[in-house]
Amino acid sequence: MNERISSQPLLHMGAFEAELYWREDDLATLPALPDKEAEKIVTAMDELLFTFCQPGDLLFTRYAMEPAQRQYVHQLGFSVYGNTQDLEMDASKIKDQILAGQDQTMAAINRLSTGKQAGMSARPVSVFQWMEQQDEQLAEQFPLSTMSLSPFAWIPHIEELNQRFGIGYHAPELEVVKRVNTKHYSAQMKQTLNLSGVGVLVESSEELVEKGSEWLKEGSFLIKDNYGVSGKGNMLIDSPELLVRIGHGLHKQEEKGKKVQFLIEKYLQKERDFSCQFHIDPQGQIEMLSVQWLANSQFAYRESLSPDPAFMMRLEQEGYFALMEQIGKQLYQDGYFGHVCIDSMVLQDGSLEPMVEINARKSMSLIKHQMDQYLRTYGQVGNMTNYNVSHTGEVSHEQLLHLLDQANLLYLPNRQQGIIPLTSSALHINHRFRNDNKKHKGRIYLSVVASHDHIKQQLLTQFEQLLETNQFSILN
Repeated sequence: MNERISSQPLLHMGAFEAELYWREDDLATLPALPDKEAEKIVTAMDELLFTFCQPGDLLFTRYAMEPAQRQYVHQLGFSVYGNTQDLEMDASKIKDQILAGQDQTMAAINRLSTGKQAGMSARPVSVFQWMEQQDEQLAEQFPLSTMSLSPFAWIPHIEELNQRFGIGYHAPELEVVKRVNTKHYSAQMKQTLNLSGVGVLVESSEELVEKGSEWLKEGSFLIKDNYGVSGKGNMLIDSPELLVRIGHGLHKQEEKGKKVQFLIEKYLQKERDFSCQFHIDPQGQIEMLSVQWLANSQFAYRESLSPDPAFMMRLEQEGYFALMEQIGKQLYQDGYFGHVCIDSMVLQDGSLEPMVEINARKSMSLIKHQMDQYLRTYGQVGNMTNYNVSHTGEVSHEQLLHLLDQANLLYLPNRQQGIIPLTSSALHINHRFRNDNKKHKGRIYLSVVASHDHIKQQLLTQFEQLLETNQFSILN
């Protein structure tokens, strides 16, 4: 993965909800239950980027990594240095406008800090915007002008941040990044490559109901938001009544000035999801990095697993990797370079659906690949998964690490198996600004290091029992 185009060390940062920043504010949305606590958790996922850190690199996260977690990843052998204070600030401490054209009243600033600007869809202020607000002490503390930025995804405000602190970067045009990450672009790519299952873009509620009614005659179909986020922006339509109800809701949004822009796509009876990760360098050279099985729940990421050699051989024999090369070349011709993750499927009839959609950014499975490389140095293998939990916040992350260690569940390089907690802030993020002793949602990402599947299951069972014994309610 030749991201290091010079001898410059990398500054790793990222917003894992990149689609929110690519999405235009005047687009209509599909119905969804709001979950503010889950949204807050996503803003704390950038700690996962420690897996990319090499000596000399920096990792800046929206919320500072817990000291106990930083010490633990150092024990694992990762070189992780960066901010020890949160980049996110109290709204009252903001010195400048974060967004051009925003008025300077405190009410406006408070709306901004929570992503509630008038006329905008709710989105959090990004980690890049928060960092842009830091004073010069940050540049004095860290050698930012000697670094090159490596983000999870290219989103707005990166250029302004880099100019302020003199950080190097080599990125495709932002408008290109936005375009190649749309569901419409994925459909166009399928058409270009003569693949089956090409979706259709609909641009009005009337067109959605008209075309959807025709599609229902052939079976169920999916409505996909053009900038759909994992777990959101997809809806399965399996009846005329549901289609009419969705169409009616979208028409109401149109009357308020919103634009309809969705892809409709045949619903495929899948057996299993998998994905392919590759990297396109600025000269157009493509490097295949990994393939990962995926376990998804409700269209959202749940787990990444390594495929067996027989499946990899099948992909080679059926021309899958040659197709990935073609996709990479077309992306480069269209102006994109950088990380790519292609979502794919094995269908229930055993056939491959080689390209479901394109994600032109880093991915959860690429992070799993980074852990694979780390564990390979010890001759070990692992998966990557997560637990959504509800808890009172009484057990700190440091205490959780201690409990895992006491139970011989915590992985260390001198142990042959165990649990590697990959994040800290996401577990307690919804308790940080509350002191109400109530249960709030948190999430912990982890890798389970085990030589066999039955050992992995034993470790996960023990981990779940440890969580429940310490008053964590498991939600997934």
